[in-house]
Amino acid sequence: MSIIKKRFNLICLIGIILLGYFLRNHNINTWPRLGATFDEYAWAWQGISLIQNKVPTSWSYHPQYKNRKLVIYQKTNFILVTPYLEHPPLFGLVAGGYALLSGSEGMFDIDIKNIRGLALILGTLSILMVFLLASKLYGKGIGLLSAFLYATIPTVVVGSRIVQNENFFIPVWLASLYLAASYLKNKRIWMRNLAAVLCGLLILAKVPWVAAPFSIFIIFLYHRRYKDALITAAIVIPIFLTYFVYGFYYDKDVFLGLWGLQLNRYDISFSSVYALFQKPYLADRFFLDGWIYWGWFSFILLPLKEFKKHLFVISALISYFLVFIIAIPDEGGHGWYRYPFYPFLIISIALFIKEYLARNFLYTFLFLVIVGTGQLELTWKVTFGFSYPIFRLAIFSWGLVLIPLYLSNKKTLKMGKVVSYAWFFIFILMNIWAVMIYNEM
Repeated sequence: MSIIKKRFNLICLIGIILLGYFLRNHNINTWPRLGATFDEYAWAWQGISLIQNKVPTSWSYHPQYKNRKLVIYQKTNFILVTPYLEHPPLFGLVAGGYALLSGSEGMFDIDIKNIRGLALILGTLSILMVFLLASKLYGKGIGLLSAFLYATIPTVVVGSRIVQNENFFIPVWLASLYLAASYLKNKRIWMRNLAAVLCGLLILAKVPWVAAPFSIFIIFLYHRRYKDALITAAIVIPIFLTYFVYGFYYDKDVFLGLWGLQLNRYDISFSSVYALFQKPYLADRFFLDGWIYWGWFSFILLPLKEFKKHLFVISALISYFLVFIIAIPDEGGHGWYRYPFYPFLIISIALFIKEYLARNFLYTFLFLVIVGTGQLELTWKVTFGFSYPIFRLAIFSWGLVLIPLYLSNKKTLKMGKVVSYAWFFIFILMNIWAVMIYNEM
């Protein structure tokens, strides 16, 4: 029986990954459109120039750079700067290396068609890593459900198509958390060390990815594994310091000037954190997805039960949340800053579905309304336009789950469960519908 169950789980996982791959690959070179973020070119140019010329060059509008040149590429103005030092080189090398392997011959021989394949690989890998981490923490059932949601939720799918550092950060961070969780169970030293190395390398992709080692550090502290916490820091810090060697080697003054800029970002304010909820950017445009809002509610429910059980999810999300509110600005059109929250919000949703859907009918009603109205906006309205009858029919059907709160018997409880699970299934279909029709016209 266990063999049959393992094979069933494997078949389900393969199906989920294939579905996620298909949805991400659909219109990958069309939406998000070219220019939704030219960071895609910035990363590739940084890597290509390092590989071919041994000096990092990319575009930037920051005044700290001395060596600046205006170029027009694909009908767009770019200020090329050398040496490009506002970000560490690792992800640039990954993106640039992929572009060269995909047939590009140099910086000005790339377009999204030969770089977004990297995003497809990273996005698909993230589905697998969500499964592995959630399974390690909560069992295969939650792992499969989390992966299924991560594979289909529209914000995640469309966001996974762009070549952004965040989409590199997610699978590597999840891998390091998986290794740390495994280490706490089996005490294999190499897993702890590899987790620390991955975390150190992440900071060489982008400095805010210090959230990754910090999350593992505080997890070890919680378990009173002080030696493990110190060893993790001892591995991560020297790796991080190589970024300063890199920056000082190419241009100390520019490097330090850029650090001053990054530490005093012009668009940080006391209220920047509210952008998470007020400005639901996907890339550079708003995309109102109820799943993401419900993920925050589901996350808030986690520590109300067992903090220790949810330690990894809570610690990871809080670590990135701290980085977000301290260092990441409320900058218009930069939706990718939110992407690292999504794996943990979605695992939280999977846990909500297991614990509360069709069990707590008040929470279930709120879930149906918040996710459902967003889904209707992304599907029915886009396809057919707004409809009063459809809207009111949906509200009425969602309201049926409130009946067991006031008239509790076998029939009303059964009805509440049928309505709850039927709508959950419909929401999954609407996820696919929303992704298939997504456009920015």
